[in-house]
Order: sequence, then C-alpha cells, then structure tokens
Amino acid sequence: MVKTMYNFKEFYDVSCELSQTDDEAHIRSAINREYYSLFGESRKYLVEVKGKTYLTTKRGIHGKVCGTLINSNNPTEKYIGQILLNLIEIRGFADYDWKEKDSNYFKAIQPKVKEDVKKGLESLEYLKNKYT
Repeated sequence: MVKTMYNFKEFYDVSCELSQTDDEAHIRSAINREYYSLFGESRKYLVEVKGKTYLTTKRGIHGKVCGTLINSNNPTEKYIGQILLNLIEIRGFADYDWKEKDSNYFKAIQPKVKEDVKKGLESLEYLKNKYT
C-alpha cells in the first residue's frame, strides 16, 4: 500500500470556514490553520520535489523549512520563506498569547494572513508545475 502525503491545502479551506465566525477563538484558529496550510505544503514540496529528506524530521522543523526557503537561490522560494517567517510570529501570538495581542489585532491581521497564504500556495503550485 502506497501512503500519500496529506493535502495541507485543506487546512486553508478550514480556515476560510473558521474566519466566517467573528469571534476571537475562530479568528485565532483560522490564522493557525492558514499558517499550517502553507507550512505543510512548503515542507512537502521541499521533500517530494526538491529531495530535501532532512526535512522529514520533527525537531526544529518550522525553522528548518523557513530557513531552507529563505536561503534558496530561487526568488519564488525566498518569497514563500519570507511569508512563512512573518507568519511564524503571528501564528505564535494566535496560539500562545493571552495578553500582548487582543481580538482587534487578530481581526485586523487575519485578512492579510489569508491573502499572504493564498499567494504562497499559488507560488508553490507554480514551483511544483515547473519542477515536475
């Protein structure tokens, strides 16, 4: 039986549903799912298309994926890495912060996060089509 990797773009679809409810918990959760959709698809691209098997580990994986993309000579990969770098901080606030950022911050930033992730996912599709 051949095991296929999960389609992390489905997390983006879930985030769209979550962001329809205008409360802090749903918005924070939407940001989390948006980040993980781009992170998961980026990691999968780097492993399956670019052969970066060292990214199959779990320890420090977020920084490793982001760093691999940012340090790439490919401008599209760098662009995706920059999006992820920005989102790591925002997702951290959404998941762990209870006093530095308030619901107004998350409601204001979520549309930009959504748009950035959408552009990142489109860029990954471009790269996949280019290299496969």
